[in-house]
Amino acid sequence: MGTVEFKELTNFIKLFLENKSYKVWVGTDSHARDGHVTFATAIVIYKVGNGATYFYYVTHERRSYDMYSRLIKEAEFSLNTAEFIENHLNLIKPEIHLDIGLNGRSKEVFSVITGYVKGLGYNYKIKPESFAATNVAHLYTK
Repeated sequence: MGTVEFKELTNFIKLFLENKSYKVWVGTDSHARDGHVTFATAIVIYKVGNGATYFYYVTHERRSYDMYSRLIKEAEFSLNTAEFIENHLNLIKPEIHLDIGLNGRSKEVFSVITGYVKGLGYNYKIKPESFAATNVAHLYTK
């Protein structure tokens, strides 16, 4: 579909949903390389029983992050997008998909990030269930 402007996005979502039951998930992934970080955020909209579609946006930053700060930044992108989905697209509160888990190095920031998300009133999923971040957004980080 290519680049979509805001009005086109809202019209497309309305047509896709057809007033049916739906779910929304948001997730962000990132990739650091040579002093640059690419963040990709995905919005996945699932029309229950009829399939899904997704949208994404990519942000490039010329700076280095430690792992802790980068994972918090990923959560921040997802939470800002979730707020946009609720307040501007007038969709239901999305579930946040986090690129963290209880294994590996991300377990060090687990409680900080999940507390941040819960504190803002959102439900979340972590690896391996956080497909909006680990499968969809991940496609656009390289």
